[in-house]
Amino acid sequence: MGIVAKFNDRLIDDWRSQILGFWSVRIALFWGAVSGLVLVWPAFAGVIPLWTYAVAGMAMSAAVAVARVTKQPGADT
Repeated sequence: MGIVAKFNDRLIDDWRSQILGFWSVRIALFWGAVSGLVLVWPAFAGVIPLWTYAVAGMAMSAAVAVARVTKQPGADT
């Protein structure tokens, strides 16, 4: 059995149709988009305080952890 087959055995059944329904994935995608905005951070340096971004980062990381362990409708595992 190859590596890909072993990996596929560990995936949630029908994950392609369910992936956007999982809160951990939604939060991770949202935070990924926000992290991409770091590239334009200098334009907002005078508007948004640095501590706000730091607190938001910690809150989003905690939200991903909580969403990952929370039972979600449609998830069997």
